[in-house]
Amino acid sequence: MKVCIAAAAYAVPPNDEAVDAVLERERTRIESVLSPLSTESRQKAIAGLGLNRLRVCGEKQLYDLILEAASKAIAEAAIAPRDINLILDYSTWSAETSQGLSFAHKLSADLGAENSMILSFKVGGCAGLHVAIKTAVGWMSTDESIQTVLLITGDAAPPGNRSLLPITMHGDAGSAVVLRREGGQGPLLLGVEAMTLGHLHKAITIARTNGHFDIIVDAMCIEREVMPVYFLNMLRVVNQALAASSLSLKDIDHFIYSNISHRDREGFGKMLGLPKGSLPQTPMSEYGHTFASDLVINYVTMRRDGLIHPGQLLLFASAGIGFTWGVTIARA
Repeated sequence: MKVCIAAAAYAVPPNDEAVDAVLERERTRIESVLSPLSTESRQKAIAGLGLNRLRVCGEKQLYDLILEAASKAIAEAAIAPRDINLILDYSTWSAETSQGLSFAHKLSADLGAENSMILSFKVGGCAGLHVAIKTAVGWMSTDESIQTVLLITGDAAPPGNRSLLPITMHGDAGSAVVLRREGGQGPLLLGVEAMTLGHLHKAITIARTNGHFDIIVDAMCIEREVMPVYFLNMLRVVNQALAASSLSLKDIDHFIYSNISHRDREGFGKMLGLPKGSLPQTPMSEYGHTFASDLVINYVTMRRDGLIHPGQLLLFASAGIGFTWGVTIARA
């Protein structure tokens, strides 16, 4: 079975905010989160972010972004909404919490894709795209009637929760990817690998506090338990994906990685032995970290800039809360 990435699109709100302003507004929260760390670790947490501004929902709300991204992707794939057989929502923070429903239910009606099967999960965090692709391909392999899948994600920080230090700063975005079975146009999926270490789930969680939601960051768990294995597990999953596709690292033409921070992107490149500065420029400094939309944003940006050519091999990699690592390989 051959499955292609037929289209990908994203949407960010027009409103933005300076990172420095967010740091000042959330100073009390940041100081509380970072207080268990050493002075050196606290300083390191803020240094090397490489983020100047964050896109924030205001004039456009999160559902508007998801609908916009999905509509763009459907148009790019040149399909009718009624042809979508499955919609899979892998957002982390976007659920209609009052109803306990995914945005995908409303989206299917608004798009005119009422007959599509609806699935949703929150297990992948920033690595959710890989889990979503693997899930979609699994459904396609067992049900020939599923020819076209729409993957959606959208995340907006709860009020007062843009800082995810010591890791990153949260920007808002929505994105969509269309997968098509045999004969579709676009990069051909060669392999998807993912792994989760559930005992690290407490690194970043969400909890209801006094009637509202807060993102809870355990800085000590991140420093002592996550970071010592972060790039080791990323490399492990990269090698698994390469081996499953009968490829080596030197075969890859483009590496598409998350927009967590400048420091983190340098660490990823160093892990792979890439020359410093070899990863392509991304909108990271003006968008912030948009969770799983990062990979879609960076892929769409590279295509728009004419960096991806037919036959080239693409390696998508990211890691996120859960704690989950994932890698997807495709041939353009």
